[in-house]
Formats: sequence, C-alpha cells, structure tokens
Amino acid sequence: MLYRAILFDFDGTLVPSLPLWVRSYQQAMHRFECVLTEDDVIRRCFYRDWDVIAEEFEIEDARELRLHVEAGVRDALMTSELFPLALPLIQQCRELGLQTALVTSAARFIVEHALPSLLLHDQFDSVVCADDVQHFKPHPEPIQKTLNALGRAAHEAIMIGDSSADIKAGKAAGTATALFLPDAHARFHSFDVLRATEPDHIFNDHRELPGILGLP
Repeated sequence: MLYRAILFDFDGTLVPSLPLWVRSYQQAMHRFECVLTEDDVIRRCFYRDWDVIAEEFEIEDARELRLHVEAGVRDALMTSELFPLALPLIQQCRELGLQTALVTSAARFIVEHALPSLLLHDQFDSVVCADDVQHFKPHPEPIQKTLNALGRAAHEAIMIGDSSADIKAGKAAGTATALFLPDAHARFHSFDVLRATEPDHIFNDHRELPGILGLP
C-alpha cells in the first residue's frame, strides 16, 4: 500500500452532486427574481465567492443567497446516492487499516445531514468542512488541518478530488493527488484546466482507485 491516509473531496468526488448545486442555485436565484439557465449557473456562480455573485446579480444580502442555496443542496442530498463503488472503496481502505478523511468546502450542516443517508457517517477518521478553516481549497489549510488530526505527514497521504482546487490544495500541502475526471463532468469543468494542475493520477471510474492506492 502506497499511503496511510486517504483524503476525499465530497461534492463531485464521492457523490454526483454538481447537478444538485445547479438546481439549488436556480431555485435560490428565482427568489431574487433572477432566472438562470444551467449554463448560466455553471459559468457565473460555480467556484466564485458569494459576495461576488451577489454583487453581480444585485442581490443585497449574500448571506441570504448562500443560505437558500445550501439549504436546497442539503435537502436534495437526503435522497441522493454515492458514485458506484465509492462506499466499498472506503470500506476496503478502512479494513486494511488505512485512515480515511473527508476534506470539503461544503458547510458542515450540509455534510452532517448527508452522511447518514449515504452510509458514510462512520467511515471517516476526520471531517474538515468550510466551517473549520479560514481558507478554503486551493489553500492547503484544510488538508494541513486534516493531516494534523490524523497524525500523518504529507508524504503518507493522497488527496482525491474532482476540481483544480482539490489538486492545487493537495500539492500545496505536499500530498500525492488523484483527479477524478468522469465524462459527465465536462459540462462543469474545463478538462484542459484540470489536467494543467498536473495531478499524480487521473481516473474516470472509482474502480481504478485500488490500483492507484496500491491496495491488495
């Protein structure tokens, strides 16, 4: 086995939730009399600060916008499923004595609501959410905080995620990195931009991960 700690992103890596975020943005924006297409949301809302989005759409209270979007995602996740093989993979890691952790920029109230229904509530040795850090990925703080909680050095860990922020954060913290690049994510990301982050590994199906992680 190549690593002692396996760090997972949540949205888009373990659960196919990016479409849920699109719909939640649309529903929240409708409250502020803004009608957005799916492409509008991806282009003008994804991976941007709440204050920037609110200013662009002339929404007075960025916090209110955020609460509406996140509440929609939280509710939608209650009936969602993981990517196939994601749970068996995590369970295999734990059975082999590896530590597993969740490193996400989602709010804790979203994650804590979602984990039980996804059968992930007892599958992580550490869970670091947006509420736990001053700086989000791609800053290395969330990963460094996770490594400290696990008692692991960076070279013992790998960060697995689907965004450039995940890979950049892993590299900045000194871990190995694996980029999840399924065809279905082409509408949410520029694959050229993602590949340009130069992850140590790229995979498009979770069944590839045991080989990447050196699992027996």
